[in-house]
Amino acid sequence: MTIKDDVVVDLATATGPMRTHMFRPAEEGQYPGIVLFSEIFQVTGPIRRTAALLAGHGYVVAAPEIYHELEAVGTVLPYDQAGSDRGNLDKYEKELSSYDADARAALDHLKSRLDCNGRLGVLGICLGGHLAFRAAFQADVRAAVCFYATDLHSGTWARARKTIR
Repeated sequence: MTIKDDVVVDLATATGPMRTHMFRPAEEGQYPGIVLFSEIFQVTGPIRRTAALLAGHGYVVAAPEIYHELEAVGTVLPYDQAGSDRGNLDKYEKELSSYDADARAALDHLKSRLDCNGRLGVLGICLGGHLAFRAAFQADVRAAVCFYATDLHSGTWARARKTIR
């Protein structure tokens, strides 16, 4: 299936605009929506390819920049030690409630789109897996996939947040 993957929207959030990369089938119609939460490096090549794959299977995909209030628009952290250190620092620096509010903004955006049929799911990888798990508690989320959900099994993210602050 041919897709459109060159669209970005800036969603309003309480902590500032959240750049969100949109992927969708090129063919007109209404499709289910998925919020794709990235790992700590933000919207990297592998995240973009995952979004494109999902869009190619008939979904409208929103991939938000999860550190929009901490990093410049379009920031992709490198897959190296410095990028990992920065991504992990951002992970703890961001208020936990902001992650949930950002998920709500992305879900609401999908529901408002004419190309989305209102059926919503979430998917995330690593930190994004944890964020997808949290978003799955929203009443309008019908499905969730959580790959390598960071600290979900151990609770270490919550404990580390208290230690770092």
